[in-house]
Amino acid sequence: MTCFNDLAPDTGRTIELQLNGQPVLAQVSVRQHLGDFLRESQGFKGTHIGCEHGVCGACTVRVDGRAVRSCLCLAVQADAAQVFTI
Repeated sequence: MTCFNDLAPDTGRTIELQLNGQPVLAQVSVRQHLGDFLRESQGFKGTHIGCEHGVCGACTVRVDGRAVRSCLCLAVQADAAQVFTI
């Protein structure tokens, strides 16, 4: 049985993406949601985190042309993607 203290620390990952047409290179936690990355790290406060279950749609952004609930998507999943938000 693995104890939580035995888990490796989250060293993060480097991601590179296009955000509203601008290149972004950032270090993110592997556990950070895309919505939190957009709001906290990039300053895009128009992306709201509402229900945190993907039901309300307040966190919807476009990733490679598709509507994605950013509260259900990890920031590392947006690596090499085109992301559009308000």
